[in-house]
Amino acid sequence: MKIVIYSKNNCVFCNKAKHLTKSLGLTYTEKKMEEFDSPQAMLEDIGKQVRTMPQIKIDDKLVGGYNQLVEYFADKGLVNFKGEIIAKG
Repeated sequence: MKIVIYSKNNCVFCNKAKHLTKSLGLTYTEKKMEEFDSPQAMLEDIGKQVRTMPQIKIDDKLVGGYNQLVEYFADKGLVNFKGEIIAKG
């Protein structure tokens, strides 16, 4: 599973997404907004006009933000809908 988390500094939900992913024993690549030349460059890399952070791609498919990440992992049977881990990846 290839996971990319687009994040920005001082973002609570970005930190929650990274923590949840790590807690499941999964690895990810982080792409910080501050490392792109411009916000537009980051949006081009994401592949969609988005307004919130984080944005998460799994296997090159845009999942969405933190809540969508929880739903994705819940559908895989790894977490419940509260984001609590029930199995390791």
